[in-house]
Amino acid sequence: ELDPALDNVLEKNFIKSGTTYKELEAERVQLIEEVTANKRKMKELENNLLFKLSTTKGSLVDDESLIGVLQITKATATEVSEKLHVAAETEIKINTAQEEYRPAATRGSILYFLITEMSMVNMMYQTSLAQFLKLFDQSMARSKKSPVASKRIINIIDYLTFEVFKYSVRGLYETHKFLFTLLLPLKINLERGYIKYTEFQTLIKGITLFQ
Repeated sequence: ELDPALDNVLEKNFIKSGTTYKELEAERVQLIEEVTANKRKMKELENNLLFKLSTTKGSLVDDESLIGVLQITKATATEVSEKLHVAAETEIKINTAQEEYRPAATRGSILYFLITEMSMVNMMYQTSLAQFLKLFDQSMARSKKSPVASKRIINIIDYLTFEVFKYSVRGLYETHKFLFTLLLPLKINLERGYIKYTEFQTLIKGITLFQ
């Protein structure tokens, strides 16, 4: 099964390379800072308002300083509310982008675990996550660009798959290259639901019996 933790790592690696994400994240951070500052200001205004209310003598409507504090408090509350709304919308945009890019992270998870599983065939086949992330980053940088996000993701997935295949088979003994070449599409189609897990297990056990 895929590892959600690795999926998140790959997803962040993918999404943080996009200008749109960086802009959205910067906007979100700025809004949070502004909202925090305004909330602090609101607290100060509320305390000031309570003090005014408790110390004002006579008619409240005649106290100009109190009316001024009320107006500022109302304006600040409206501003904080608007910025909280914008921050929530920005968060939704980021989450939507992450879901859109998830197929690339999922394919990355499949490829990484297939590589690491080859160590069960031979202990010499060792690939670290850092090495794999380098391949992942290179695939993002070198794959064909497209203004359409869905097409861009497909280009990265195709490029990454082929790059990982070339990288992996170079380090395998000839007798194990066929096994890796067989497992690669099987794992991909297993994740897509084209192959049932029981069918996959039956095939693998059958291959083991013939070895």
